[in-house]
Amino acid sequence: MLKDIFSFSAFVSVMFGIYLNFEPAVVGAVTDDITVTQVVTSDITISHPADVNMTGTIYGMTGGTGTGSATWTVKTSDTSGFGLTLSADDDTDCLNNGVNDFKDYVNASPLNYAWVDPAISAFGFTVEPETATDTATAFRDNGSICGTGSGNTADTCWSGFGGTSTTPKAIVNRTSQTDIGGQDEVVKFKTRLISGQFLPEGNYVAVITATALVNS
Repeated sequence: MLKDIFSFSAFVSVMFGIYLNFEPAVVGAVTDDITVTQVVTSDITISHPADVNMTGTIYGMTGGTGTGSATWTVKTSDTSGFGLTLSADDDTDCLNNGVNDFKDYVNASPLNYAWVDPAISAFGFTVEPETATDTATAFRDNGSICGTGSGNTADTCWSGFGGTSTTPKAIVNRTSQTDIGGQDEVVKFKTRLISGQFLPEGNYVAVITATALVNS
């Protein structure tokens, strides 16, 4: 009987030792890491400004000058930024009344720093981005010449819409995202009829399209 008790005690001791050697850790701490990834996709929006009613009186025979502007606000989360282009539905006689028209402003190369009066009539534009360094190269200036420098002097570097119905004209190129307020990109329009020329009275209309695309 005593031998059996000793044998049982020895067995229990052995099993307890095995348990201590192989039991899972129940004290202290162990760690494991995982990675959680959420992809944020870039997007872009553009505002819809009011239609432009040019100011300034133009008489059909004695001429005059008209001016106006539109501001497109572009917002993007794309870290590569965006480009903005401008086009006209009719890029040769885009400001017209169905029969008569203001001629497209004749582009110089580089663009004219100051507006140059046409022989008869003209309709042209320039661009003034919120951030000057975002200005497309053709509309930049160094204070006297367009297409060079990093400035964007107001009311300079005038362009026409020639060819834009098939190849929209780049006016802004931003290389980084905007903030939630976006960037206000101003396009200024100008009309001119030279005294002694002739346009019948009426409303002369152009459809201008601004397109914003992410750069990536």
